[in-house]
Amino acid sequence: MTAKNTPAVKRRAQPALPPEEEFFNRELSWLAFNERVLQEAEDERVPLIERMRFLGIFSNNLDEFFRVRVAALQRMDALGKRTTTTLGFGVAQTLEVISERVIELQVRYNDAFSALESHLGEEGIDILTEAELDSEQAQVARDYFDQHVRPHLVPILISDVGVPELKDGLVYLTIALEGDVTKRARFALLELPNYLDRFFVLPEKEGRKGLMFLDDVVRVGLPRLFATFQPESVSAYAIKVTRDAEIDMDDDLSKSLFEKMKKGIAKRKHGDYVRFLYDRDMPEELLRFLVRKLGVVEQANVIPGGRYHNRRDLMDFPDLGRPDLVYRRLRPLPHRHLENRRSILDQIAKQDILLHYPYHDFTQLVDLLREAAIDPKVSAIRINLYRVARHSHIINALTSAALNGKSVQVIIELQARFDERNNMNVTRELQEAGIQVIFGVAGLKTHSKLMLITRKEGRNLKQYAHVGTGNFNEATAGVFSDLSLLTADRRIASEVERLFQFFEHNYQRGVYRHLIVSPYSTRRRFAQMIDREIAEAKAGGHAWMILKCNNLTDAGMIRKLYEASQAGVEVTLLVRGACALRAGVKGLSERIQAYSVVGRFLEHARVIAFGAGGKPEFYISSADWMTRNLDRRIEVSVPIYDPALQAEISAMLEFQMRDNVKRRKLDRKQRNRYAVSGEDQPVIEAHKALYAFYERQVKR
Repeated sequence: MTAKNTPAVKRRAQPALPPEEEFFNRELSWLAFNERVLQEAEDERVPLIERMRFLGIFSNNLDEFFRVRVAALQRMDALGKRTTTTLGFGVAQTLEVISERVIELQVRYNDAFSALESHLGEEGIDILTEAELDSEQAQVARDYFDQHVRPHLVPILISDVGVPELKDGLVYLTIALEGDVTKRARFALLELPNYLDRFFVLPEKEGRKGLMFLDDVVRVGLPRLFATFQPESVSAYAIKVTRDAEIDMDDDLSKSLFEKMKKGIAKRKHGDYVRFLYDRDMPEELLRFLVRKLGVVEQANVIPGGRYHNRRDLMDFPDLGRPDLVYRRLRPLPHRHLENRRSILDQIAKQDILLHYPYHDFTQLVDLLREAAIDPKVSAIRINLYRVARHSHIINALTSAALNGKSVQVIIELQARFDERNNMNVTRELQEAGIQVIFGVAGLKTHSKLMLITRKEGRNLKQYAHVGTGNFNEATAGVFSDLSLLTADRRIASEVERLFQFFEHNYQRGVYRHLIVSPYSTRRRFAQMIDREIAEAKAGGHAWMILKCNNLTDAGMIRKLYEASQAGVEVTLLVRGACALRAGVKGLSERIQAYSVVGRFLEHARVIAFGAGGKPEFYISSADWMTRNLDRRIEVSVPIYDPALQAEISAMLEFQMRDNVKRRKLDRKQRNRYAVSGEDQPVIEAHKALYAFYERQVKR
């Protein structure tokens, strides 16, 4: 029988692995990330006040987790008991495990807060409750209450009128009046004004500094506030609700996206409760009353907490004049090619420039726009915005450009979660300045970080492009670690122009040979590059890849990485947040090492590198490897062609992969164990090492 006539042998399909063997539960992985933040608060190597601020970050993260992820799971759970997540985990079971894990972390959180209080006390700093004040301090607190707090309070007798709808994320004090009071005045409610400072610093006394939570300042004044009832005692217990943050927009075609978004934000105020947090010392009778009146029926949603809620405000814990208890200030550095240069555009024309925040000064990017705004040769500026600062220098520069007669076009994403209202205000401001505003592409969030400046030079038009990993936001650029490529390379700039044409005319998708654009080619192009590494490994070559991102949760790309590992490709992952890939599992992912660096700065840059047969390739990207970023958003990845910039990115990755202070190993159980090097190796903390690296460049 000839080969031609030999029947094809069917390969037996590999049995599908159960979800828990193939993936790590995305929600639990996110909680593991927040545990890494909590570890920073527990780490004695971190300055005391910074540890307190990490507790604030943990709390803020958890609030958003409930508003978004838990709310989404609860909506899915309402569809039926057999619903599963995109990775195949049961929704009901996931909600149960989340509740258990959150309570577990909350216990550690409260222990950490108590320990930090004690340590601050040893440093002469006291966090005082109303019961711990001496007579002089109590009078100072009463005066502050009467003059600055009481005018903002609106007490409601909830035992009489019932409990109003509570606002998402605000702290309320539920008041219990004891003694000869009427039943109608037994319970009351106070909203803690979130526009007042959460911390009141007392006058220094005998060399000790004291401060109080605003909650306790209110407690000092409660007897005066309810004096008309002449209660024997007044007790206050903090509560907070978290609501579903999903925005539902109607399908009325006669309404603009702007109008729909405005209405959707208003509806968000009445989203379902997804968490009810209460002071565990609250009397049982008051707790039952509140739960019944609020309609919080799921016991998993009712979570006991401590005396204070909204500890996200700890992010703004005052430094109290103690520089020894906070991080040493690192002055943002000028880029070596931009320092003392008259024109940033001229420098970009000479060579590609890579800015790395917060090591490099974000002001240099603002200065680029300011220069373009007044340069007579610049004819047009185009930019796409996702999140900007409340009082944005970027917006000021764009307004200046428009007033100077430039053609300015802004692609703005109204649906940037929790920034919708600010983006609507920015839209009005831009339109009032005569700037053309476009609301992205229907059905796709615009998450790319692009800018294009067009300048007439001689008889030709020259284009200067920006492709980045982070937002045009100076407020977050001091903390978020991000990359900006500034280039006049025609290969890149012409394709950035093509994308802006697509924003304006969605039927002109265009062809991109250098940029990689979601949702059209990101999944396919990076899968092809992984296939190339697989082929290299099978041919006996040295095949490798590095993926640095915020989140890795897409099932298809995770399976492709498993395939690479099984073929012999060495894969290194640096994932700050949720990682659904199970690393180091025999027969599945033995050649995959996964790490997470959590420290002083928030790792936000996405970088992908490939061995490429001995000629390494590097990309920076706005996209995480999540299904939404690959398939439902406009995202852009850009190749780094300049060898000098490739070397910079390689150095950054090397610092992070060798970090033996802040790097945790993401093993198959994501236990957040620190990756510690041998005793004979030097201490490497990536964020400090990178600052020193860029500092040396400036001094050359």
